[in-house]
Amino acid sequence: MGMSRLPAILAATPLALALCGAAALAQSCPKTGGTLTYVYSLEPTSLSTIATSAVPVALISTKIYESLLTYEGPALTPKPGLAESWTISDDKKTYTFKLRPGVTWHDGKPFTAQDVKFSVEDIIRPYHSRGKVYFGDVEAVETPDDLTVVFKLKAPVPFFMNVFQPGEAPIMPKHAFDGIDVKAVAAVRAAPIMQNPVGTGPFRFKEWRKGSHITLERNPGYWRKGFPCLDQVVQRIMPDGAARAIAIETGEVDLAPMSSLPEAEVQRLEKIPTLEASQAGAEALGPNLWLEVNMREKPLADLKVRQALSLALDRERIVDVIWYGQGKPARGPVVSTNAAFNAALKPYEYNPRKANQLLDEAGYRRGADGIRFKITQHFLPYGENWARLGEYVRQELGKVGIAVETQSADLGGWLKAVYTDWSFNLTSTFSHNYSDPSIGVERTFHSDFIRKGATFTNSMGYRNPRVDQLFGLAAREIDPAARQKQFGELQQILHDELPVIFLMEMSYTHVWNRKVKGLITNGISMYSSWDGVSKD
Repeated sequence: MGMSRLPAILAATPLALALCGAAALAQSCPKTGGTLTYVYSLEPTSLSTIATSAVPVALISTKIYESLLTYEGPALTPKPGLAESWTISDDKKTYTFKLRPGVTWHDGKPFTAQDVKFSVEDIIRPYHSRGKVYFGDVEAVETPDDLTVVFKLKAPVPFFMNVFQPGEAPIMPKHAFDGIDVKAVAAVRAAPIMQNPVGTGPFRFKEWRKGSHITLERNPGYWRKGFPCLDQVVQRIMPDGAARAIAIETGEVDLAPMSSLPEAEVQRLEKIPTLEASQAGAEALGPNLWLEVNMREKPLADLKVRQALSLALDRERIVDVIWYGQGKPARGPVVSTNAAFNAALKPYEYNPRKANQLLDEAGYRRGADGIRFKITQHFLPYGENWARLGEYVRQELGKVGIAVETQSADLGGWLKAVYTDWSFNLTSTFSHNYSDPSIGVERTFHSDFIRKGATFTNSMGYRNPRVDQLFGLAAREIDPAARQKQFGELQQILHDELPVIFLMEMSYTHVWNRKVKGLITNGISMYSSWDGVSKD
């Protein structure tokens, strides 16, 4: 129970890891030209992760925008990007980046240190869902010349070299925000660049036909000479899972990333010789699936009710039946493959009898109709599995006397209901741990992230001063043993208090045509630039 039904693709093999390094170090394109077409269920709501870091947005925007660093291998070893070199002071509080000369924006204007300073201070830190985590301890960003950026930190930040990923710290052109009030979130997210992006990346925006496709074309002025290898990258929007599978099978599209195919279809397609199915290339993401619980009012503000919700749901069944074995039951906010995982956490119990007992004790007894209370449920609009999970939650909570009304919405409507209006009781979603809990976990549970309109943050209204304190300590702790202890205590508190109902550690599966080469380069391969990807 809970094990993958696709053993051949469970993890990156030594060969796969070797290929990661080889692809990352490619000095020239094995072949130039061609179009890589990938398919995803949802259309992006924007072309910048500043608006939202949702998967469809991150997939496309990371080919357009870059950051100071690139990363190699599953563990994300930092390599030069827009910065060609860097130095770190002995006290780990000053980071000096020397920028690559001769880089231009897609509109031909020069890229300078002022763009970096502006992006970090005025765009990423206030508006990216993890911006405050990344740059909250930055005291000053100095630009002594056009090709030097100096970050002065209040205290050492142990994960600082991991933040300069294209989807996490995208460097944007300062001149694109001329005339826009960058202090107003609505003005920033409505800026023309959010729909018509201008980056420094290997691909530049060509067209967006809503409901059909987005086309990126080769950036002829890209700073990495001889790259990118491809002429075009195209995202096709196909809401139907069976249609996506057929498109991959027939060669109409080349790639279905990030578990964008139904698992049953993957089991079938992985047997086709022309196709590759793999879970390599997502090691640094650590997706964790849960139900977010709006704790602002009863009954969900009551711990016993949240414990009853947890007891009423069979995690093994969710993994095996709904996700076809592609994952394992969750035990808390940090996935078991993360180095910070607290192995002492107990697995969650499935016990509807005890759930009924707790609801009685909490004072929510069944009425004459058998119903204790009614709640609404939204489900993440990422495809068929999420709809099936919503139906399962409705059925199982109904068995313990909780009547659930399921509400569906497109991605824009779902984001608004959950993160802007807070007009939900339960919602299914997932969050990435990333390489460090300070990066991926803090934004969901720290009370500073109770911010309307900031997506994938603390929608629950959860507040615990000790949790806030521990996150603050861990963000600056440079002793690994002390930091592990802080993370261990954090996980135990969140495991017990259930601000979300932790359900499943997900496993991403990517399926692609073997004509595509160089796709897996690091632990965030689908969120990388694809400058070295080629197609036979």
